[in-house]
Amino acid sequence: MRKISDTLREIREKKGLKLSDVERETKIKRIYLEEIEKGDFDKLPSESYALGFVKNYGKYLGLPASLTVPLFRREYSSKKHVPIIPEFRKKQHVFNRSAIFSPRGILIIAVVLLVTGYIIFQYSSLIFAPNINLESPRDGQRVSGNVVEVKGKTDPYATVTINNYEVYVGIDGSFSKSVYEFSGDSKITIVAKNRFGKTSEKIVDVKVD
Repeated sequence: MRKISDTLREIREKKGLKLSDVERETKIKRIYLEEIEKGDFDKLPSESYALGFVKNYGKYLGLPASLTVPLFRREYSSKKHVPIIPEFRKKQHVFNRSAIFSPRGILIIAVVLLVTGYIIFQYSSLIFAPNINLESPRDGQRVSGNVVEVKGKTDPYATVTINNYEVYVGIDGSFSKSVYEFSGDSKITIVAKNRFGKTSEKIVDVKVD
């Protein structure tokens, strides 16, 4: 890539000019001329000053501004600091609390929690048998009449049988059935079985009058 700094120095040397000659004719300080020929534009007062010096230097050597200006801008921009780690990469490592509590962040958290809960539920169903929370009858309860109302809750995906008769389980896991029992001491057996074959059993003793 052709540099304006090299171009100015080479033309000056071909013309047999010294920096002191250029300084006297252009009124540009010699120290600035030296920095221009080295390409150290950041040591000049500012970019606008550097551009003005280069244009005047080039004009003195017979170079048109249409050539010196593009060459200067290209060389000046290439001298600017380019970070090893791009800025967008740095931002990825900065904790952004507002991003977490944005609508998108909340949605992502909700999805993660939902998926995690589903996995835990599936895993627990594979290992543990479904619970049976019996509301009625209570163990040892005395019942008037031969019909006993059996009610309770379990895993909504479980299959429930009462005295070997399958009963309907609601989406909330609730179940109920009216069971006919002979007078005297009776046992009611409730069995809940999940889809992985894990079973729970509860036996309730009742006294039927």
